[in-house]
Amino acid sequence: MRMMSADRVLNDFAAELRSAGQAPQAEFLLAAGPAALSKTADPDHFTASCVVFDLAADDRRVLLQRHRKTGKWMQFGGHVEAADGSFAAAAARELTEETGLRSWRWFSPTPVSVTSYTLAAQHGRCARHRDVLFAADAPESESVSVSPESHALGWFSLDALPDQLIPDLTDRLPKLWDAAHQLAQR
Repeated sequence: MRMMSADRVLNDFAAELRSAGQAPQAEFLLAAGPAALSKTADPDHFTASCVVFDLAADDRRVLLQRHRKTGKWMQFGGHVEAADGSFAAAAARELTEETGLRSWRWFSPTPVSVTSYTLAAQHGRCARHRDVLFAADAPESESVSVSPESHALGWFSLDALPDQLIPDLTDRLPKLWDAAHQLAQR
């Protein structure tokens, strides 16, 4: 009985990946099993994250955190927890925990990207994250609060991003903005 439940959960997570056009990631998840959703079971596992834009802003604004562990500016996110029923639920939980935002909305119920990257030694046992990224819209006027995982939060124009941004985000943010903007137009 417990095995069927675990299989169903894995299949639900895999379906979420397939809906985003990520069939190879879904196959990895199904082959790796529950360990791929746990930071303690497998050094190569999935995480869920969210990039927050203010689509009403004239200058394409994004909310970022300066992460305490890396010292770099990045989107919000983290590991999937047992209570998370989907990658979207994990991303929503992380977004709320790390920003205190209460008034936001998804651009789409499906991820906007899945990126795999190798981690530095300061991440301990975690060697590779397969990050399932969602996009949300929130007004810059909405109150935010810094969590213990961050040094700071800040709204930035995509044309004036902060120094010490995680390397791939400089190129990805404008593309993510475009994808989120297209989803919002639907």
